[in-house]
Amino acid sequence: MPHTTPEVDPIGGGVQLFRSCMVSSEYPGAEAATRWLFEKLGVEYIVNPEQTCCTGMGYYTDLMPFATTLAIAARNACVAVEAGHPVQAYLCSTCYAINKRAHRVLEVPEHREEVNRALAEIGRVYDDTIAQTIQHRHVLEVLWSQHEKLAGLVRRRLGGIRVASHPACHYCKVFPDEVLGDSENLMLAEDLLEPAGVISTGNYPEKTTHCGAGFRQRFVNPSMSMAVTREKLRRLAAEKVDVCVHMCPNCTVQFDRHHDIIERDSDEKYPFVHLHVQQLVALALGADPDTVCGVAAHSQDLEPLLQRIGARQAVPL
Repeated sequence: MPHTTPEVDPIGGGVQLFRSCMVSSEYPGAEAATRWLFEKLGVEYIVNPEQTCCTGMGYYTDLMPFATTLAIAARNACVAVEAGHPVQAYLCSTCYAINKRAHRVLEVPEHREEVNRALAEIGRVYDDTIAQTIQHRHVLEVLWSQHEKLAGLVRRRLGGIRVASHPACHYCKVFPDEVLGDSENLMLAEDLLEPAGVISTGNYPEKTTHCGAGFRQRFVNPSMSMAVTREKLRRLAAEKVDVCVHMCPNCTVQFDRHHDIIERDSDEKYPFVHLHVQQLVALALGADPDTVCGVAAHSQDLEPLLQRIGARQAVPL
């Protein structure tokens, strides 16, 4: 099938992989798989030790004032440009959204002046050069820019595997006019996986339904949070998917960590598993499920799927 995600110019270098606190602590295999894919696809990148957390979790739970978040975003932009890697590629959709929002806010002179007063104490300045050079990209956008190489790199065909994507709200709903494709029916993940032969669920009902986490809602309103998650799990089960792929670690935590619990409590069955998009793409290209894709960090049992796609057998790379 022809893909629906629009073409973009290839991004082959100058990438700073923006590390995510949630990916690193919950699903490090998503980062490892991304690095592996960048190397496979010839994307030159760095992981910069000067980069700090985006503070998104603190900000969205009302623990971090936005002025602090704004200054940190400005500093991270400076770090990327100074390192000659101005394409900040985000593993987490919250990191993506909050840094893009900061970029917009820093166009306002009084906000930029306030931030630069703070940056002056560490010898940095967020100026027009930084603002015009920095780019904010989700890692899936970088991968998509190289998608024409994927077909020739597939080592494990995923024929018969039915896949649905769960679009991240902080990617699709914060800047809906800037997503790669239709914000109401994002097909970026499905199109990345198409060369491996997956069966795409496409635009299923409730595709845009929230994961249910809502940052603080998971903790302060767990019954509502889990009710939303349960509805999405029910829908995906009705669509008879084998894998739901994610582009945000917060969504993956909500689904993977609670999937079996909700099954038990509701006495229902949701016979599918959750992976980051990069993990499933990497598995299709022959990556090791343990050392690259970090499947041991998942709460669900992924072994039946790994056996089904031949991921427990080494393939020539």
